[in-house]
Amino acid sequence: MTHHVLAARRIAVAVAAVGLFMLTATACATGPTSKKEVCDQYDSLSERMGIGRVFGNPVFSAAGDLADVADRYEGPEDLSADAKQLQSISDSDSTNGLELSNATTNIATLCGHPLGLGTSFP
Repeated sequence: MTHHVLAARRIAVAVAAVGLFMLTATACATGPTSKKEVCDQYDSLSERMGIGRVFGNPVFSAAGDLADVADRYEGPEDLSADAKQLQSISDSDSTNGLELSNATTNIATLCGHPLGLGTSFP
């Protein structure tokens, strides 16, 4: 075999390995979540909130991340309404603290504090 064929095979194997790793890493993020994971994401969103209208990717990304873990939460509390509202916010281009607080009422109860105040100790 020529050097080019061997190099092409090595590249193909490396690409396949990276693809398998990415698939495995993504699959791990699709299972059920715990109260701690939900509250950690909730606190992360709290840290990104500002005063007044909220603009910028960090808030919307954090809202989307919280929507994802809340949707996958399998505890006795139903967080599906919060997850749906948070996903809607994460897909928008502006929001405010009141809208975010209203979208996290069940999560606030689960985590033991309102959005933007305190930290969770699940």
